[in-house]
Amino acid sequence: MIRILIADDQELIRDSLRLIVSSDERFEVVAMAKDGREAVEMAKKYRPDVVLLDIRMPEINGLECVHLIKGENDAIKIIILTTFDDDEYVYDAIKYGADGFLLKGISKHDLLSSIVTVHQGGTSVDPQTAQKIFSLLGRLASSSFKTIQDYDDGFKQFSLQELKIIQLIGRGYSNKEIMQEVYFSEGTIRNYISNILKKLDLRDRTQIAIFALQSGLMLKDLDSLNE
Repeated sequence: MIRILIADDQELIRDSLRLIVSSDERFEVVAMAKDGREAVEMAKKYRPDVVLLDIRMPEINGLECVHLIKGENDAIKIIILTTFDDDEYVYDAIKYGADGFLLKGISKHDLLSSIVTVHQGGTSVDPQTAQKIFSLLGRLASSSFKTIQDYDDGFKQFSLQELKIIQLIGRGYSNKEIMQEVYFSEGTIRNYISNILKKLDLRDRTQIAIFALQSGLMLKDLDSLNE
């Protein structure tokens, strides 16, 4: 059973989400928080598998909640819920390690499917936010990541399997979906991802996905890279 923490400052939204999530026997709502401070405290106390988190929260805003919760326990998956169309929120949510981005008007089916996806190690992003993420890649070029050209030689530090896993993460695949592509156990996939994070000096798979896109690896022929 997937344990859920719901955090939203509007009681109606909290109760609606609880009813939707609790209607499916795969999920259990272990706690609900009305502000950011409660969300951080309850995440620490109840150790949920997935947090449904409003982007704008009193006491501590949603973005800072992501930062604090992930800093305490990076295994907790966080889906950002928002009604707002703001580039900077998306950028900071990615930076702090959010695992999904959904509009509050999402359907019941898509919400529940998204929870399962992030719990299995994948990412879930609504189409509008996905557009924002792609538009942010240009801005990330001036960040601590190297340029696409700088990465051509750097690809040689990876094995062919590592490069394939990076590509699959860039496509939003969960660990179980990656298993079907490379025929490794889930434990082996986790070990590969851990090694990739160390080599790239990154903190989570969301940043691996950004790397895969920004570096140009998604467009590379892997066989040619390892010749």
